[in-house]
Amino acid sequence: MTNVKPFNSAMQAPATLKERFVWLVYMGMLFFLLYGSANEFASVTAPHLSLFWDWEKSIVFMPAFIVPYMSSDLVFVIAFLLVQTRFELRVLALRILFILLVSVLIFLIFPLQFSFEKPAIDSFAFLFKLLEADKPFNQLPSLHVSFSIVFWFSMKSHIANRGLKCLLAAWLTLVVLSTVFVFQHHFIDLPCGLLVGFLAVYLFKKGRNESGLNLFMTPRHLKMALYYLIACIVLMVLSFKISPLFMYLFISMLSVSLIYAFGANHFLLATNGKKNSIKWLLFAPYFLGCKLSWSFYKRALPLFAKVDEGIFVGRHPSLCEYSKISTLGIDQVINLASELQFNKTALIQHRFNFLDQTIQDPASLHKVVLLIEEKKSQGVYVHCALGLSRSILVIWAWMIYKGKNNQEIKAHLTKIRPRYVQSKYMQINIDLYCEHLANKNSV
Repeated sequence: MTNVKPFNSAMQAPATLKERFVWLVYMGMLFFLLYGSANEFASVTAPHLSLFWDWEKSIVFMPAFIVPYMSSDLVFVIAFLLVQTRFELRVLALRILFILLVSVLIFLIFPLQFSFEKPAIDSFAFLFKLLEADKPFNQLPSLHVSFSIVFWFSMKSHIANRGLKCLLAAWLTLVVLSTVFVFQHHFIDLPCGLLVGFLAVYLFKKGRNESGLNLFMTPRHLKMALYYLIACIVLMVLSFKISPLFMYLFISMLSVSLIYAFGANHFLLATNGKKNSIKWLLFAPYFLGCKLSWSFYKRALPLFAKVDEGIFVGRHPSLCEYSKISTLGIDQVINLASELQFNKTALIQHRFNFLDQTIQDPASLHKVVLLIEEKKSQGVYVHCALGLSRSILVIWAWMIYKGKNNQEIKAHLTKIRPRYVQSKYMQINIDLYCEHLANKNSV
């Protein structure tokens, strides 16, 4: 493995520009995917009910308000790209996610339609032309209003100048008012948007639900999440163009994408061994796809390799291959392939929630290292799906724990498992584990 720039995984560390940018891309794509899908669904099932009071008919259409209305996208970009800690960035992303999921669910269950016609428009024609792409649905709650609340609480602490802070407050107020004055929302949508926005701020903040806010994840997680989100876009298009049956696959892939994006490994696999029927139904397409991939690639890979006395590393065995493992004197299996839940297993299983092709939490890595050390006298088989990355990371960490240096470890692993993944994210993971181990030893 080559030397790479150290990665600071602390939640209070400043988020890198790359990290902020990837979060922006991910949340932006998620917004347009969910918002656009709900809008398209409403247009297919239109017409819908409109909710407004008679006094709203006297509201004057003000073309100039299209400027603050359309600026909401720009504020979205700035909010994510501002220099901030990883924790603050996670809070912002979770608040946006909460607003999107709650609002889109309401849009689907209770679709509403804007009922006033816009007058002839001479000024700001270009901006209103862009607005024509937004169909007159997705009314209650107003996302512009909800986002404005979240943007204020996210951005105000990063603005030291009192004048600029007042300017931000004034501008976000204009964004809220613009929803009515450019005839995009009826009045009832505003207080509902305020309610959802303030609820998001209340639920996700420092001192509340910090276990969820501090889940370990890195930009590598986001990169993988983006791949699944791109698949979601394809599946959503197929849902509208070919068959609604693709919606089930969409929901499953979206769930996997969110798990990667927010480091929510525990939603994928219950370590207590109990099966959750709802989770199995939700992730069944993902589990099936992973099993098919494993079935194809495993044929070109040897089952196992001996690391040390009583310790073996390799790929996920098929049920009939467990007999080969047993002949090695192994009765303990450390299973890191949380995605291969359709595979039948034998022997004593110790499962860990390690997402594939990501950087693992050093603390979780250390737990597996200690388990290997505890069980090695009974014979331990460590495996992931193909025995090329997660299991290699665990064995590398164990060898470091036992006092080996990286050069020795690399030479040994190259000999016994020559096709193991040698990537930058693997090196980062090893560096993080070394740092974690050094911190534990210094206490």
